[in-house]
Amino acid sequence: MSNPTLLRRWFVGGFVLLMLALLAPRAAQAQQRIGFVNPQRVVNETRIGQMAKSDLARYVAEKDRAVRESAAQLAALKRDADVLGVAAAERARREEAYRRKAVQHETLVQENARDIKAEEAKLLQYVMRRADAVLEEIGRKGGYAIIFTDPNAVGYVDKASVDLTERVARELDSRGK
Repeated sequence: MSNPTLLRRWFVGGFVLLMLALLAPRAAQAQQRIGFVNPQRVVNETRIGQMAKSDLARYVAEKDRAVRESAAQLAALKRDADVLGVAAAERARREEAYRRKAVQHETLVQENARDIKAEEAKLLQYVMRRADAVLEEIGRKGGYAIIFTDPNAVGYVDKASVDLTERVARELDSRGK
C-alpha cells in the first residue's frame, strides 16, 4: 500500500471520528462504541474462509505447476546450450533459445506472483462481503458507531475491549448452516 493511500485513510478515518465527536449529542456519544474485526482471522476461523482458502490453494498449485514446467524446459534448453562439440552457429541458436526462454520464465514467475496476490485480495473481499451483514447486525444491536476492518486505519486499538472478530466468525458460521 502506498504512503499517499495510507495517509488518505488516516485523514478520512480521523475526519470521520472528528465529525462524529462534533455532531453527536453527548448522551449518544456515551452509548456509542467502537469495534474492530480482523479480516484475516475471519478468513482463517470460518467455514466460508476455509473453503475460499482451499480454492486459493488449488489456484496456487496450478500456478506453481506452470512455473515448474517452465523451469524444466529452461533447464533442458540450458543443457542443450552447454553441449560441447556443436557447431558455432548451432550453439548460438541454442543459447538464444535459452535466453528467450529465461526471459519468458521470469515473466511467468512475476505474473504468477501478481495473480496470486490479486486472488488473495479477492478471497478476503469475498469473505468480508459475506460478513458485512453480520457486522451491520452486530453494530446496530450492540450500539457500535464504527467497526473497523482495516488494521491500518487506526494507530492503536485496545483489542481486548473492542475486538469483535470471534463473534463475527461465530455468527458468520452459524448463518452458513
